[in-house]
Amino acid sequence: MRILIVKSSSLGDIIHTFPVIGYLKNKFADASIDWIVEKPFAELVKAHPYINRVLTIDSKKWRRSLYKLETIGEIRAFKRAVQEYEYTIVFDLQGNLKSGLATWLARSPVKVGFAKTAVPEWPNLLFTNTKYTPPVEQNIRSDYLYLVQHHYHDEGSTVSDQVTLKITPDQETEVERLLAHPHLSGKQKIMVCPGANWPNKQISLDTLMRFLAKIHQHYPAGFILAWGTPKEKMGVEEIQKHLSDCSIIIPRLPLAVLQNMMAKVDRVIAMDSLPLHLAGTAGTATYSVFGPSLASKYKPLGVQHRAFQGNCPYGRTFEKRCPVLRTCPTGACIRAITPDILFQDYIAI
Repeated sequence: MRILIVKSSSLGDIIHTFPVIGYLKNKFADASIDWIVEKPFAELVKAHPYINRVLTIDSKKWRRSLYKLETIGEIRAFKRAVQEYEYTIVFDLQGNLKSGLATWLARSPVKVGFAKTAVPEWPNLLFTNTKYTPPVEQNIRSDYLYLVQHHYHDEGSTVSDQVTLKITPDQETEVERLLAHPHLSGKQKIMVCPGANWPNKQISLDTLMRFLAKIHQHYPAGFILAWGTPKEKMGVEEIQKHLSDCSIIIPRLPLAVLQNMMAKVDRVIAMDSLPLHLAGTAGTATYSVFGPSLASKYKPLGVQHRAFQGNCPYGRTFEKRCPVLRTCPTGACIRAITPDILFQDYIAI
């Protein structure tokens, strides 16, 4: 049995899709599972132990230079690779025009995707022949899983998020070295991932520092400060100055290595769904803070995953994300949260 997953981006959505792979491998132990993904995200998919082949597209580059010989050659090579085998079934979990074209190229009698009321981009409907609509108001992870389980009339079956991504022995040694730092010794190990794609999804740096200080005084705790961009690195350096005896800054690690480190800490605190769901795949408890997006939609599932939901002072409501997430001048739903409020909620875990 050959199965093709089409989920090209983004990093967070790819991680949300991992339970689908676990479900399929549990149901069809001998199945060979391939995945179509954007080239910048291929490393993460390759680290999944159940993926056989990773087929990459480079849509941004291809659009910029569509008529160059190099681009034409790359597209032809992708077409040959995706048509090398006939697939038993294709699951298009992206739902846009780009993924629809990739699904169209694949040789398979069954191509499953989102129905009209749920598909992100309507042209995608032209390229699938079996379509389903996930229930509204459920977790994003469940939307992808629903399409696959519903196709096999298997909704509601238990699916584990946990998987150990593949890393090298040298990377394993590096993880152990970082975790052996004296500032973490004898303390509850908490990884902090303060970054988010948009400023209005982040609590203020001052609030975060005071919140972490309260946690340290209560337990005590040792903090592992993770970052992904130069701006985030500046933020964690500021945190480390104020919590110098109980925190370390780790280098920017490949996501598979970061996931293996998450599996060895006690909790992950984050504002963005990417590190939260990465921690979920590691089986590690999380605490998250949401404002202009719904915790019930984007936090990991399970009682070990707690979230604080900020309130909009302007009375806006939404099903997934606030429509003014990027433009709200105050971001008060998350910026108005105080360290004391967060700490009282946190210790209630």
